[in-house]
Amino acid sequence: MAAFEGAANPQRAIENGYYIEQPGRSLAETIAARIALRPSSTHILVGGIGSGKTTQLLVTRDRINEIGDIKAIYVDVSLYTDIFKIKPLSLMAITGLVLSELIGDSEGQDIEKSRALFHKLAYGFSENKDILGSAVNLNRVVRHRGVLVDKPDNPRAVFQAMTKLQEAATTAQKSITLLFDGLDRLDDAQIFSQLVTSDIQSISESGIGVVLVTPLIVAYSDYRGTIEQAVQSFEYQSCFDVFEDANAYNFFEKVIKTRAANDFIQEPAIQNLIVYSGGVLRDLISLTEAAIEEAYLLDSDKVYENHVEAAVIPFARAKSLGLSYKEREILWDLSEEGKFNPTTKEGIKLLAAHHIIEYRYPERRFLIHPVIQPLFQHEQITYEEEEEITDEDVPF
Repeated sequence: MAAFEGAANPQRAIENGYYIEQPGRSLAETIAARIALRPSSTHILVGGIGSGKTTQLLVTRDRINEIGDIKAIYVDVSLYTDIFKIKPLSLMAITGLVLSELIGDSEGQDIEKSRALFHKLAYGFSENKDILGSAVNLNRVVRHRGVLVDKPDNPRAVFQAMTKLQEAATTAQKSITLLFDGLDRLDDAQIFSQLVTSDIQSISESGIGVVLVTPLIVAYSDYRGTIEQAVQSFEYQSCFDVFEDANAYNFFEKVIKTRAANDFIQEPAIQNLIVYSGGVLRDLISLTEAAIEEAYLLDSDKVYENHVEAAVIPFARAKSLGLSYKEREILWDLSEEGKFNPTTKEGIKLLAAHHIIEYRYPERRFLIHPVIQPLFQHEQITYEEEEEITDEDVPF
């Protein structure tokens, strides 16, 4: 069970030897090579939820650190601020905090002042000020807003303080690269575009390289062109077409067999798990974990096809809950007529959650996730009939 824990930190899977190289050249290899050539360059990594972006980011960090003269640091943005309240200057503030931690207990009065100042700029502070002209000794409390809390009072000071910390941090390291994770949960492409064109460019100009995980909405928004022009590379982590690509299928098979004891999961069960995963890495892991649980509850020493089938039922039910009527219409169109245009908010949401899976190799195509595909193989309901629909009419 522990080997297939879907909610586990990907770092732990890597440390346990469960990481399997993707077929072909992985994004980790590609981005690490680009950073090696240009240490202060900026790179975007985009993909849907559960497509393996965090794992690729962690492997990228390890590959960069193997170079020797570049220090790569993985940064979970959600540990510093609320993702949904993020705004321009937020990533610069987080960069300053990371650099403060990197410097540690370095000696030097100027460094200590810069660290203290940056914490104030990031989180805000209060001070007592005398009231001028008062006949008695009076003062008032003045509150200064921090970048990660509210709109800052002095944006320029944030960049100046970060630059001083960067200079101190690079005295022991030739170069620094930050790998920001967590922003793929941000659902505002405009805010993300502002982060790239302001924060990321400023961080890069200070001599720091950046790799940034982004929300899938960015790949289909009107801001994509602006974002691509502001960075050195824009990489897409797509799902694996286990139906049309033999290498992708073999990759998923190896993921299961690396984590499971010999012959523990029977071959037909492995085949079903790969098919039901739809080529989504996280779904493969989660479904396998659920199938192992079903086998345990039925007092079985091995995982068979019937255990996989039992695990798929609640998985499909959970995946189909909360779909809006418009999202269902999109799924029906794709199922019945093979039509899908990923330009609407609903369509992008279905892609991000892998209700609809996008493959890029061996050819670009869209597929309804296999576990919910059977729910949409029936006569399409029109918008005019919407008011008459009852719970019994909807297959989920």
